[in-house]
Amino acid sequence: MGQESSSPVDEATPPRTLQSRTLEGLAGYIRDGRAKRVVVMTGAGISTSAGIPDFRSPTTGLYANLARLNLPYAEAVFDISYFRQNPRPFYTLAHELYPGKYRPTITHCFIRLLHDKGLLLKLFTQNIDCLEREAGVPDDKIVEAHGSFARQSCIECKTPYPDDLIRKHIDEMAIPY
Repeated sequence: MGQESSSPVDEATPPRTLQSRTLEGLAGYIRDGRAKRVVVMTGAGISTSAGIPDFRSPTTGLYANLARLNLPYAEAVFDISYFRQNPRPFYTLAHELYPGKYRPTITHCFIRLLHDKGLLLKLFTQNIDCLEREAGVPDDKIVEAHGSFARQSCIECKTPYPDDLIRKHIDEMAIPY
């Protein structure tokens, strides 16, 4: 959707804003003070160097390694209907990925730096790992497209569930009810 009219920019066409279409060109734009409000959009790629697998790589991705959980299909681990029937696979995965086991990457720290410099308007992320928060990006700057481990609530009554209790359940591989 929307890609029908998209095409790569001819390299012979000079950029209008940046000195060049490179990381150096972008860095120069920021360094020169021309960037005022930066919006960052991230996905699994910024966390893979921390040791967190992406979702779809054929042999190393999260979905490829979920066969051990005996799921009807890989994405079932995040499907609320399946979760209601069998929450164990989700909590098994949560035990493996829960915050505190991985450290933020240089990219997470760069996003924090954008905030510290007053440039970060908003961070939109697909990641659930909370590494942005661990790097120091404030909650009000983060929009988590798929939720995260940052907060949890009852799926029935929507009452928030305390962080210390969910951590205890996940550490003990116990399902909270």
